[in-house]
Amino acid sequence: MSKTVLKINPFVAAIILAATCAGTAQAQSNVTIYGRVDAGLDFQSNQVGPNGTRGSAVTIGGNNWGTSMFGFKGVEDLGGGLKAIFTLENGFSANNGTTNGGPSRLWSRRSWVGLTGDFGTVKLGRDLTLPSDLVWSIDPTGQQNLSSATLAKGRNWPQTDNQIQYISPSFGGFVAQGSYGFGGVPGATKDKSTGGVALSYSQSNFTVLAMYDFMNNANGQYSSLYGDSINGTYGPSSQEITIGGTATFDKLKLFAAWQAITASKAVDTPYTRANQSWLGANYMLTPAWTLIGAAYYTKLNNDSGNAQLYMLGANYNLSKRTLLYGSVGTVRNKGQADFQVEVGSSAGMIAQNQNAIYTGISHSF
Repeated sequence: MSKTVLKINPFVAAIILAATCAGTAQAQSNVTIYGRVDAGLDFQSNQVGPNGTRGSAVTIGGNNWGTSMFGFKGVEDLGGGLKAIFTLENGFSANNGTTNGGPSRLWSRRSWVGLTGDFGTVKLGRDLTLPSDLVWSIDPTGQQNLSSATLAKGRNWPQTDNQIQYISPSFGGFVAQGSYGFGGVPGATKDKSTGGVALSYSQSNFTVLAMYDFMNNANGQYSSLYGDSINGTYGPSSQEITIGGTATFDKLKLFAAWQAITASKAVDTPYTRANQSWLGANYMLTPAWTLIGAAYYTKLNNDSGNAQLYMLGANYNLSKRTLLYGSVGTVRNKGQADFQVEVGSSAGMIAQNQNAIYTGISHSF
Protein backbone atom coordinates (compact mmCIF):
# COMPACT_ATOMS: atom_id res chain seq x y z
CA MET A 1 0.00 0.00 0.00
CA SER A 2 1.48 3.34 -1.01
CA LYS A 3 1.73 6.13 1.50
CA THR A 4 0.97 9.79 0.83
CA VAL A 5 3.42 12.24 2.39
CA LEU A 6 2.07 15.71 3.08
CA LYS A 7 4.74 18.42 2.91
CA ILE A 8 4.05 21.67 4.75
CA ASN A 9 5.92 24.92 4.24
CA PRO A 10 7.92 25.72 7.43
CA PHE A 11 6.32 29.16 7.65
CA VAL A 12 2.81 27.68 7.41
CA ALA A 13 3.70 25.07 10.02
CA ALA A 14 4.97 27.78 12.36
CA ILE A 15 1.72 29.73 11.94
CA ILE A 16 -0.36 26.65 12.77
CA LEU A 17 1.79 25.88 15.81
CA ALA A 18 1.75 29.48 17.05
CA ALA A 19 -2.01 29.74 16.58
CA THR A 20 -2.49 26.54 18.57
CA CYS A 21 -0.22 27.82 21.33
CA ALA A 22 -2.06 31.15 21.32
CA GLY A 23 -5.33 29.36 21.95
CA THR A 24 -3.94 27.45 24.94
CA ALA A 25 -1.95 30.31 26.45
CA GLN A 26 -4.81 32.65 27.26
CA ALA A 27 -4.87 31.63 30.92
CA GLN A 28 -1.26 32.72 31.42
CA SER A 29 -0.92 35.64 29.00
CA ASN A 30 -2.69 37.68 26.37
CA VAL A 31 -1.63 36.60 22.86
CA THR A 32 -2.93 38.46 19.80
CA ILE A 33 -2.87 37.33 16.17
CA TYR A 34 -2.77 40.32 13.83
CA GLY A 35 -1.90 41.27 10.30
CA ARG A 36 -2.63 43.24 7.16
CA VAL A 37 -3.15 42.40 3.48
CA ASP A 38 -2.50 45.12 0.90
CA ALA A 39 -2.84 44.85 -2.89
CA GLY A 40 -4.04 46.90 -5.86
CA LEU A 41 -3.38 48.09 -9.41
CA ASP A 42 -0.08 49.85 -10.13
CA PHE A 43 0.94 51.88 -13.21
CA GLN A 44 4.46 53.24 -13.74
CA SER A 45 5.80 55.06 -16.78
CA ASN A 46 9.33 54.97 -18.24
CA GLN A 47 10.20 51.54 -16.87
CA VAL A 48 13.38 49.81 -18.02
CA GLY A 49 12.62 46.40 -19.48
CA PRO A 50 14.68 43.54 -20.95
CA ASN A 51 17.53 44.58 -23.26
CA GLY A 52 17.21 48.18 -22.05
CA THR A 53 13.83 48.80 -23.66
CA ARG A 54 11.61 51.42 -22.02
CA GLY A 55 7.87 51.62 -21.60
CA SER A 56 4.96 51.77 -19.20
CA ALA A 57 4.03 48.84 -16.99
CA VAL A 58 0.78 47.87 -15.27
CA THR A 59 0.82 45.24 -12.53
CA ILE A 60 -1.04 44.05 -9.46
CA GLY A 61 0.90 46.00 -6.88
CA GLY A 62 1.69 44.63 -3.45
CA ASN A 63 2.48 46.75 -0.40
CA ASN A 64 2.12 50.13 -2.12
CA TRP A 65 0.16 51.63 0.77
CA GLY A 66 1.65 49.50 3.54
CA THR A 67 3.46 46.22 4.10
CA SER A 68 1.36 43.07 4.12
CA MET A 69 2.22 41.21 7.32
CA PHE A 70 1.24 38.44 9.69
CA GLY A 71 2.23 38.29 13.31
CA PHE A 72 1.75 37.38 16.94
CA LYS A 73 2.24 39.63 19.94
CA GLY A 74 1.80 38.84 23.56
CA VAL A 75 2.00 40.27 27.05
CA GLU A 76 2.09 38.62 30.47
CA ASP A 77 1.51 40.56 33.69
CA LEU A 78 4.33 39.63 36.07
CA GLY A 79 3.04 41.82 38.89
CA GLY A 80 4.26 45.06 40.39
CA GLY A 81 3.80 46.89 37.08
CA LEU A 82 6.26 44.59 35.27
CA LYS A 83 5.19 42.80 32.08
CA ALA A 84 6.84 40.36 29.70
CA ILE A 85 6.23 41.11 26.01
CA PHE A 86 7.08 39.59 22.63
CA THR A 87 6.39 40.08 18.92
CA LEU A 88 6.84 37.69 15.98
CA GLU A 89 6.10 39.28 12.59
CA ASN A 90 6.68 38.34 8.97
CA GLY A 91 6.12 40.46 5.86
CA PHE A 92 4.85 39.15 2.52
CA SER A 93 3.65 40.31 -0.89
CA ALA A 94 -0.03 39.75 -1.55
CA ASN A 95 0.37 39.99 -5.33
CA ASN A 96 2.45 36.81 -5.53
CA GLY A 97 2.29 35.25 -2.06
CA THR A 98 6.03 35.32 -1.43
CA THR A 99 7.41 36.08 2.02
CA ASN A 100 9.97 38.81 2.61
CA GLY A 101 13.49 37.95 3.65
CA GLY A 102 13.77 34.66 1.75
CA PRO A 103 12.70 31.10 2.65
CA SER A 104 15.29 30.72 5.42
CA ARG A 105 14.00 33.67 7.45
CA LEU A 106 10.81 32.74 9.28
CA TRP A 107 10.14 36.16 10.88
CA SER A 108 11.49 38.79 8.47
CA ARG A 109 10.31 41.91 10.29
CA ARG A 110 10.29 41.31 14.03
CA SER A 111 11.25 38.50 16.40
CA TRP A 112 11.95 39.97 19.81
CA VAL A 113 11.17 39.46 23.48
CA GLY A 114 11.37 42.02 26.27
CA LEU A 115 10.19 43.58 29.49
CA THR A 116 8.16 46.73 30.09
CA GLY A 117 7.34 48.64 33.25
CA ASP A 118 7.76 51.96 35.02
CA PHE A 119 11.39 52.07 33.82
CA GLY A 120 10.36 51.91 30.16
CA THR A 121 10.66 49.10 27.63
CA VAL A 122 13.62 46.85 26.74
CA LYS A 123 13.50 44.60 23.66
CA LEU A 124 16.00 41.94 22.52
CA GLY A 125 16.12 40.29 19.09
CA ARG A 126 15.36 41.27 15.49
CA ASP A 127 13.36 44.44 14.92
CA LEU A 128 12.88 47.33 12.54
CA THR A 129 15.55 50.01 12.70
CA LEU A 130 14.67 53.27 14.45
CA PRO A 131 13.92 55.14 11.17
CA SER A 132 11.42 52.47 10.09
CA ASP A 133 8.95 53.44 12.80
CA LEU A 134 9.95 57.03 13.57
CA VAL A 135 10.21 58.46 10.04
CA TRP A 136 6.81 56.87 9.39
CA SER A 137 5.31 59.13 12.07
CA ILE A 138 6.49 62.37 10.39
CA ASP A 139 5.88 61.38 6.75
CA PRO A 140 2.55 62.70 5.37
CA THR A 141 1.97 59.47 3.42
CA GLY A 142 2.97 57.11 6.23
CA GLN A 143 5.89 56.00 4.01
CA GLN A 144 3.87 54.63 1.13
CA ASN A 145 5.78 53.74 -2.06
CA LEU A 146 5.42 57.43 -2.97
CA SER A 147 7.05 59.03 0.07
CA SER A 148 10.30 60.01 1.76
CA ALA A 149 11.37 56.40 1.14
CA THR A 150 11.45 57.15 -2.62
CA LEU A 151 14.27 59.70 -2.33
CA ALA A 152 16.10 57.51 0.19
CA LYS A 153 15.79 54.31 -1.90
CA GLY A 154 14.21 52.47 1.00
CA ARG A 155 17.09 53.16 3.40
CA ASN A 156 14.63 53.88 6.23
CA TRP A 157 12.97 50.47 5.96
CA PRO A 158 15.65 47.89 6.99
CA GLN A 159 15.45 45.54 9.94
CA THR A 160 18.32 44.75 12.30
CA ASP A 161 19.44 41.43 13.77
CA ASN A 162 21.00 41.02 17.23
CA GLN A 163 19.45 44.25 18.47
CA ILE A 164 18.85 45.64 21.93
CA GLN A 165 16.44 48.56 22.12
CA TYR A 166 15.27 50.81 24.93
CA ILE A 167 12.24 53.14 24.96
CA SER A 168 11.78 55.43 27.94
CA PRO A 169 8.45 56.26 29.55
CA SER A 170 7.02 59.70 28.76
CA PHE A 171 8.35 62.52 30.92
CA GLY A 172 5.96 65.41 30.37
CA GLY A 173 5.74 64.53 26.69
CA PHE A 174 9.45 63.71 26.19
CA VAL A 175 10.35 60.16 25.10
CA ALA A 176 13.91 58.93 24.54
CA GLN A 177 14.75 55.88 22.48
CA GLY A 178 17.97 54.07 21.63
CA SER A 179 19.03 50.88 19.87
CA TYR A 180 22.21 48.97 19.08
CA GLY A 181 22.64 46.03 16.75
CA PHE A 182 25.71 43.93 17.47
CA GLY A 183 27.72 43.04 14.37
CA GLY A 184 28.87 39.75 15.85
CA VAL A 185 32.26 39.91 14.11
CA PRO A 186 35.00 38.30 16.26
CA GLY A 187 37.59 40.81 17.40
CA ALA A 188 35.62 43.82 16.13
CA THR A 189 32.86 45.90 17.70
CA LYS A 190 32.11 48.28 14.82
CA ASP A 191 31.95 45.92 11.84
CA LYS A 192 28.32 45.30 10.73
CA SER A 193 27.00 47.19 13.74
CA THR A 194 23.90 49.39 13.61
CA GLY A 195 22.13 51.68 16.02
CA GLY A 196 20.74 55.08 16.83
CA VAL A 197 19.20 57.44 19.35
CA ALA A 198 16.05 59.55 19.17
CA LEU A 199 14.27 62.14 21.28
CA SER A 200 10.68 63.21 20.69
CA TYR A 201 8.31 65.64 22.35
CA SER A 202 4.55 65.31 21.89
CA GLN A 203 1.49 67.24 22.97
CA SER A 204 -2.12 66.94 21.87
CA ASN A 205 -1.67 68.99 18.68
CA PHE A 206 2.02 68.72 17.75
CA THR A 207 5.08 66.46 17.76
CA VAL A 208 8.78 67.19 17.21
CA LEU A 209 11.46 64.55 16.62
CA ALA A 210 15.27 64.48 16.42
CA MET A 211 17.09 61.27 15.51
CA TYR A 212 20.56 59.97 14.63
CA ASP A 213 21.15 56.48 13.26
CA PHE A 214 23.99 54.55 11.65
CA MET A 215 24.64 51.32 9.72
CA ASN A 216 28.22 50.05 9.34
CA ASN A 217 29.43 47.74 6.58
CA ALA A 218 31.49 44.58 7.14
CA ASN A 219 34.63 46.71 7.54
CA GLY A 220 33.08 49.16 9.99
CA GLN A 221 32.84 51.92 7.38
CA TYR A 222 30.13 54.06 5.77
CA SER A 223 30.57 53.07 2.14
CA SER A 224 27.09 53.36 0.60
CA LEU A 225 24.38 55.96 1.21
CA TYR A 226 21.52 53.70 0.21
CA GLY A 227 23.08 50.37 -0.66
CA ASP A 228 21.06 47.97 -2.72
CA SER A 229 18.53 47.36 0.03
CA ILE A 230 15.75 46.65 -2.47
CA ASN A 231 17.59 44.04 -4.55
CA GLY A 232 19.12 42.54 -1.43
CA THR A 233 22.74 42.15 -2.57
CA TYR A 234 24.02 44.39 0.19
CA GLY A 235 22.56 46.86 2.63
CA PRO A 236 23.15 50.56 3.19
CA SER A 237 26.18 51.61 5.23
CA SER A 238 25.76 55.26 6.17
CA GLN A 239 24.86 57.76 8.88
CA GLU A 240 21.63 59.72 9.04
CA ILE A 241 20.27 62.71 10.94
CA THR A 242 16.53 63.41 10.90
CA ILE A 243 14.70 66.41 12.34
CA GLY A 244 10.97 66.89 11.83
CA GLY A 245 7.53 67.12 13.28
CA THR A 246 3.79 67.50 12.83
CA ALA A 247 1.17 70.09 13.81
CA THR A 248 -2.59 69.56 13.87
CA PHE A 249 -5.19 72.29 13.37
CA ASP A 250 -8.67 70.79 13.64
CA LYS A 251 -9.02 68.65 10.46
CA LEU A 252 -5.65 69.68 9.00
CA LYS A 253 -2.37 67.99 9.92
CA LEU A 254 0.91 69.45 8.64
CA PHE A 255 4.22 67.59 8.24
CA ALA A 256 7.77 68.90 7.78
CA ALA A 257 11.21 67.29 8.04
CA TRP A 258 14.87 67.52 7.06
CA GLN A 259 17.16 64.55 6.65
CA ALA A 260 20.88 64.21 5.90
CA ILE A 261 22.41 60.88 4.84
CA THR A 262 26.21 60.63 4.63
CA ALA A 263 28.70 57.92 3.61
CA SER A 264 32.23 59.30 3.77
CA LYS A 265 33.71 56.21 2.06
CA ALA A 266 31.05 55.90 -0.64
CA VAL A 267 32.33 53.81 -3.54
CA ASP A 268 29.15 53.26 -5.58
CA THR A 269 28.19 56.90 -6.22
CA PRO A 270 30.04 60.13 -7.08
CA TYR A 271 28.34 61.78 -4.10
CA THR A 272 28.81 61.12 -0.38
CA ARG A 273 25.91 63.13 1.06
CA ALA A 274 22.23 63.60 0.31
CA ASN A 275 20.04 66.21 2.02
CA GLN A 276 16.32 65.52 1.82
CA SER A 277 13.50 67.78 3.00
CA TRP A 278 9.76 67.53 2.72
CA LEU A 279 6.49 69.31 3.37
CA GLY A 280 3.07 67.73 3.37
CA ALA A 281 -0.45 67.73 4.72
CA ASN A 282 -3.37 65.47 5.57
CA TYR A 283 -6.88 66.87 5.51
CA MET A 284 -9.80 64.93 7.00
CA LEU A 285 -12.53 65.82 4.55
CA THR A 286 -15.01 63.54 6.39
CA PRO A 287 -14.51 60.91 9.09
CA ALA A 288 -13.97 58.42 6.25
CA TRP A 289 -12.08 60.54 3.69
CA THR A 290 -8.50 61.77 4.15
CA LEU A 291 -6.71 63.78 1.44
CA ILE A 292 -2.90 63.70 1.19
CA GLY A 293 -0.44 66.06 -0.48
CA ALA A 294 3.35 66.10 -0.23
CA ALA A 295 6.51 67.42 -1.88
CA TYR A 296 9.99 65.94 -1.35
CA TYR A 297 13.36 67.34 -2.45
CA THR A 298 16.84 65.77 -2.32
CA LYS A 299 20.12 67.49 -3.18
CA LEU A 300 23.30 65.46 -3.77
CA ASN A 301 26.75 66.91 -2.97
CA ASN A 302 29.75 67.18 -5.29
CA ASP A 303 27.53 68.90 -7.88
CA SER A 304 25.84 65.56 -8.54
CA GLY A 305 22.32 66.89 -9.04
CA ASN A 306 18.96 66.75 -7.27
CA ALA A 307 15.54 65.14 -7.41
CA GLN A 308 11.97 66.17 -6.64
CA LEU A 309 8.97 64.00 -5.85
CA TYR A 310 5.40 65.34 -5.85
CA MET A 311 2.40 63.23 -4.84
CA LEU A 312 -1.33 63.49 -4.19
CA GLY A 313 -3.40 60.78 -2.58
CA ALA A 314 -6.62 59.88 -0.80
CA ASN A 315 -7.66 57.28 1.74
CA TYR A 316 -11.23 56.12 2.25
CA ASN A 317 -12.14 54.01 5.28
CA LEU A 318 -14.87 51.53 4.47
CA SER A 319 -14.62 50.40 8.10
CA LYS A 320 -12.14 50.42 10.97
CA ARG A 321 -10.30 47.56 9.30
CA THR A 322 -10.73 48.08 5.55
CA LEU A 323 -9.25 50.98 3.60
CA LEU A 324 -9.40 52.02 -0.06
CA TYR A 325 -6.53 54.18 -1.29
CA GLY A 326 -5.25 55.93 -4.38
CA SER A 327 -2.06 57.91 -5.05
CA VAL A 328 -0.47 59.65 -8.01
CA GLY A 329 3.08 60.97 -8.17
CA THR A 330 5.97 62.10 -10.32
CA VAL A 331 9.73 62.12 -9.81
CA ARG A 332 12.13 64.49 -11.59
CA ASN A 333 15.85 63.52 -11.63
CA LYS A 334 18.63 65.92 -12.56
CA GLY A 335 22.38 65.37 -12.90
CA GLN A 336 23.42 62.02 -11.41
CA ALA A 337 20.17 61.57 -9.46
CA ASP A 338 18.62 58.20 -10.30
CA PHE A 339 15.58 57.77 -8.06
CA GLN A 340 12.64 55.66 -9.19
CA VAL A 341 9.19 57.13 -8.53
CA GLU A 342 8.26 54.08 -6.48
CA VAL A 343 10.92 52.57 -4.25
CA GLY A 344 12.88 50.04 -6.29
CA SER A 345 15.89 49.44 -8.51
CA SER A 346 17.46 52.65 -9.87
CA ALA A 347 18.99 51.00 -12.99
CA GLY A 348 18.66 53.28 -15.99
CA MET A 349 17.09 56.15 -14.07
CA ILE A 350 19.94 58.71 -14.15
CA ALA A 351 18.44 62.11 -15.12
CA GLN A 352 15.15 60.38 -16.02
CA ASN A 353 11.59 61.37 -15.10
CA GLN A 354 8.88 58.92 -14.14
CA ASN A 355 5.19 58.93 -13.17
CA ALA A 356 3.10 56.50 -11.14
CA ILE A 357 -0.51 55.85 -10.22
CA TYR A 358 -1.66 53.13 -7.86
CA THR A 359 -4.90 52.27 -6.15
CA GLY A 360 -5.89 49.38 -3.95
CA ILE A 361 -7.35 47.97 -0.79
CA SER A 362 -5.75 47.36 2.59
CA HIS A 363 -7.44 45.13 5.18
CA SER A 364 -6.17 44.78 8.74
CA PHE A 365 -7.10 42.06 11.20
